[in-house]
Amino acid sequence: MVDYQKMYLTLFNATEDAINALENVRQSLIQAQQDCEELYVFADQDEESESGGLTVLSAT
Repeated sequence: MVDYQKMYLTLFNATEDAINALENVRQSLIQAQQDCEELYVFADQDEESESGGLTVLSAT
């Protein structure tokens, strides 16, 4: 006789593991985005303080 309960639990547990792994990846990406946003904001403030509050444009 086929053990449907075992089949179901195997699939259910694998699904839960995959969902949890994806959530961890999602959180890592969100954290990286927030870190980059902070770097951008603070870099902009650093540039302003170095130039006396004026934005310095460089010709490239």
